[in-house]
Amino acid sequence: MSHIPPPRATRDYLPEEAAARRYAVDRFVETVEAYGFEPIETPMFEKVELFSARSGPEIKASMLTFHADHEEFALRPELTAPICRVVAAGALDDAPQPYRLYYTGSCFRYTRPGSGRVREFTQAGLELLGDSSPDADAEIIATARRFLRSVGVDHFRLRVGTVGIFRALLPADMDPEDRTTVIGHLDLLAGIRERAEAVIAAGERAVIEELKIDRAEIAAMQQRSEYKGEYAVEKAPDLTGAELAERVPLEAEAAFRDVWSKEGLAPDDVAEKLLTLSRIRGPIADVVREAEPLVGDGPARAGLANLEAVCERLAAYGVSDLEVTLGLGRGLTFYTGVVFEIFDPKPGSGKMYCGGGRYDGLLELFGGEALPSVGCAFRFDTLLEAVAGGSLWRRRPATDIYFVVTNESDRKLATTVAEALRDHGVRVGVGPKSPGSGRSARTATVDGEAILFEDGRTMPLSVETLVELLVG
Repeated sequence: MSHIPPPRATRDYLPEEAAARRYAVDRFVETVEAYGFEPIETPMFEKVELFSARSGPEIKASMLTFHADHEEFALRPELTAPICRVVAAGALDDAPQPYRLYYTGSCFRYTRPGSGRVREFTQAGLELLGDSSPDADAEIIATARRFLRSVGVDHFRLRVGTVGIFRALLPADMDPEDRTTVIGHLDLLAGIRERAEAVIAAGERAVIEELKIDRAEIAAMQQRSEYKGEYAVEKAPDLTGAELAERVPLEAEAAFRDVWSKEGLAPDDVAEKLLTLSRIRGPIADVVREAEPLVGDGPARAGLANLEAVCERLAAYGVSDLEVTLGLGRGLTFYTGVVFEIFDPKPGSGKMYCGGGRYDGLLELFGGEALPSVGCAFRFDTLLEAVAGGSLWRRRPATDIYFVVTNESDRKLATTVAEALRDHGVRVGVGPKSPGSGRSARTATVDGEAILFEDGRTMPLSVETLVELLVG
């Protein structure tokens, strides 16, 4: 039979990498259980409509689906929706609130071949349901930071924002899809600004290309709305990287402002307020001072106060190195309040370690009662790339001791002793030849009831003696 390669955009994890991944999962479990979170598991595939009900357009377009029993299913692209399904169905009604749940598992999304992304990836995350206080938001963020440090990720940036302000400034009776469109535009604008800043800081070719893709999308939007103003893309066709970084955010603002006006999504005064607020960033005190005159005294002011309260709670966890960016939206349309991202601070890196936020209205989409909720998710593949080559990747020997045996009687004795040692938690290998350098912490040749170590020492083949040596 000829060699069969793995499916496209997937990969195998050999022992060293697999061990590192297992180590990271173990540290995740250890960290979140220290905060009182409990495990939950859901099926690897669900009905398509489960994800169509709440996911953003990127996830909907990337679902891997199949048909069975006259129904359409999707391999799960993420794990929040399945957990919401469980809670909405009342499966946890007998448990006290808030529900503190964690998960780990494979997720699946279609990615274009050659994009560098894999179609199966490991996701881990937290969901805290039934607590509307800013303490819950702060605890999720603090738990995420502690886990990152537990696996050796010490250099990262925390960015915090709130969708609540923008939702509150839009009309209460606005069509939900229209509200989603406006907030999605603001989130896209935040990403464009971030990439523009990366180009200015480092000028990396890959980021410039991403900015060109952004610009093409903006140009298409301007053509559909027939925008011909100062920041029409067609008026400045050939720009350097630095010029792109300066102009593309302005072109995006002009495109969104034009669409909102022509489609009746936001009056001009509201549009200007939304765009101005989305530009505000910095320390929380400065953000509050700058935003207060714009949000007024209504629900939007409450959203700003909630963001301020979350930042205050984070200070109690020793978190002071955060950046507040009001325009942060995270690309998912179900967020309702504070949102956050933890990422690699290197300009142009694009590595997102963790992201999450508050989604108080999500359970209702699945037929459940309204329940305040906040959560986050880690993409382990990106996380492990960040620590490749560090201590996490130093291979642990497969066994604590390996017995080399050359005849049947020695093999039987060595096997008996090995089983007894395993009862004491010692990892033991038995075989006819040495496993090779680095594969075992110690190697010893069995000769009758004695063993000879590689360094020339001899000792009895005794469970008690070996337990004292290996376990202490």
